[in-house]
Amino acid sequence: MNQIYISYAWKDNTKLGSQREELVDKICEALISERYNLIRDRNYLKIGKSIQNFMQEIGRGNYVIVVISDKYLRSEYCMFEAVEIMRRKDYEQKVFPVVLQDANVYTKEGKSEYIKYWKQQSETLKQLIGYELSSNEDSAIYDVAEKLIEICQKIDEFMFFISDKLSIDPSQNFDGFINQLTDAIRDDAVRLRSKKSILVAGTGNFQIPDQVNWCAQKLGEKISEYNYNLITGGWEGVDYVVADKFAEKIAQKNLRLTDKLTHVVPRGKQPVFKGGKVEYTETGINEWLDCLRHSDLVILVGGVGGTYETYLYAKQEKIPVIPIVCTNGDAKKVFDEMLENWDSKLMGNISPEKFKSLNQYINDPSTAEDVVNDVMDIVNEIIFAKIMLNP
Repeated sequence: MNQIYISYAWKDNTKLGSQREELVDKICEALISERYNLIRDRNYLKIGKSIQNFMQEIGRGNYVIVVISDKYLRSEYCMFEAVEIMRRKDYEQKVFPVVLQDANVYTKEGKSEYIKYWKQQSETLKQLIGYELSSNEDSAIYDVAEKLIEICQKIDEFMFFISDKLSIDPSQNFDGFINQLTDAIRDDAVRLRSKKSILVAGTGNFQIPDQVNWCAQKLGEKISEYNYNLITGGWEGVDYVVADKFAEKIAQKNLRLTDKLTHVVPRGKQPVFKGGKVEYTETGINEWLDCLRHSDLVILVGGVGGTYETYLYAKQEKIPVIPIVCTNGDAKKVFDEMLENWDSKLMGNISPEKFKSLNQYINDPSTAEDVVNDVMDIVNEIIFAKIMLNP
């Protein structure tokens, strides 16, 4: 799930309500222009969605912008959303509060007023429906009462959180707020890379040209450096070289190689590189499909025949492919074909011009490293788009 939810008090025709709506509109426009996937209850609920389900979805969202106003802190609907948000163990890192000037949350008196307000609401409801509340747990009013009780239990924690967390006020510094939010999301994407896997495929024998060898070595190092998992077909050549360098870097991080490296090989065969986890498959098409089943992106290095097959199956499975063109062979063939039939959606909206920049000359390990750095920049951008952005 890659949504950013916006929780705020709407259906308010006052002057403050109009100002709040304009601010939320501006936040939405800025994030949508950057291709973030925004979910806004005012729009979502128009299509007949369940309010209860929406509140629960907000709690499960990747990120939530909570626009705190006096109306928000006195609204049952808004505070129900707040309770759902707080069910997440990591909500402090996922929630960005925007505290508006009419929300009195920075003084003891203001906090006490809101806490007292919700305790009064709960007590009033208990008095009105005391008998029914204890006798009919399936009634709708019982459900509302339970939520009010939970708000009372959570209001102290919520007030402390929104008043304690540093947040830029977008009404005073809009660009600063958007930058703070997107920087936090990008930082979080770095953590999420550890759950993403890259399949490297290429020349399947040890008689490989220098530029293929140099690129394979640098790829192994960089894939580990960026904390991705590595998938190989267990072959000689590129598979072995990438796995060997990847394993060296993983050892330096004190991580378990079996958690980060997977070889997918036909039954009866062992991967040439001895290390990592081995998964067995059937000979033939499954050798490709089972590799791709584990993979979020494919990088091609050289290759003669089988590497091109990897591209065709990846295309069929709608998995992004990055061929290192200067390693020639199948990688060059795929590069030319991809440019001729460019699919910007599959490639995370990477431009053809940026893709063409990979067509560089390699004559030593240093220039190979430059090329691999450019490859990994594109990898990171594509993976980020897959994780965080609206497809």
